[in-house]
Amino acid sequence: MSRIIFVLSILLFSANLINAQSKEIRAVKKGDLQLSAGIGIIPTYAADGGHINVPPVSAKLTYQLSEKFSLGAYAAFSSTTSQQLNYPDGSTRVYDSKQLIFGTRAAAHINRFKNWDVYGGLMLGYSIPTVDQITQYPIENDRDDELPSFSRPAESKFLYSGFIGATYFFSPQLGVYGEVGYGISLLNLGVNYKF
Repeated sequence: MSRIIFVLSILLFSANLINAQSKEIRAVKKGDLQLSAGIGIIPTYAADGGHINVPPVSAKLTYQLSEKFSLGAYAAFSSTTSQQLNYPDGSTRVYDSKQLIFGTRAAAHINRFKNWDVYGGLMLGYSIPTVDQITQYPIENDRDDELPSFSRPAESKFLYSGFIGATYFFSPQLGVYGEVGYGISLLNLGVNYKF
């Protein structure tokens, strides 16, 4: 996690340094195509205290329909392993979880600030989770039945969410963004490239 914060700090510092030498940049205009890659800073599973195998990563491709509206595609992935859970019969369980999300996003933009694109919108997506349970029994246990489970099996499902964010362009094509909303992570930071 500290490496992620370090890399993002370097990106933001670079953006400010370049900005000191740049002039006003028009954030977005009709016909712009933007490709963004981000990393989740606050994963949706952070409260579980598990080990992160693959941090929440996401990619967005957005087409600017007008200066005020955009439509885009979204894809994201994360993987985590839970802490070991111990049960009274001596058995232990570990859960290995992966989540893949695909979606379509629509956003409204406010472009009143120099070099900034401030936006908010909705996403309609499809979540594909996989959860593998690894159970170990003590050697002296001769049970052949399963203990009751109080969790639901992982199911693929449609999801919807809202988001708000901002992109700061420090050159006509390159920017950094931050976004809050439900998806693969509650807070995402990343880079944005405009074609």
